[in-house]
Amino acid sequence: HRPWSSSWSAKDDETLLAARAQGLHWNQIVPLQLPSKSPNECRKRYEILMDRHTPEEKDGIRLDILALAYMEVRQQIWSILAARVGEEWELVEQK
Repeated sequence: HRPWSSSWSAKDDETLLAARAQGLHWNQIVPLQLPSKSPNECRKRYEILMDRHTPEEKDGIRLDILALAYMEVRQQIWSILAARVGEEWELVEQK
């Protein structure tokens, strides 16, 4: 019987993410790097970490909503700078 643990430290999370980034599978990660965890615990923790780190939720702002809002106001935003430098707003946006 293994003494599996359900609490995860920041170091455990780093270890898990690094192992997955190397392409290791749950059954490879457990004995080598996280012997106090079960393969299922590792999989579930990884899913939680990935849910927290999706680009759409980064910093609490959904990027798809931000992109739509940007497209609605981009001419207004860039026209201010364009007027100051004497260029078309599209050229200023590109730079």
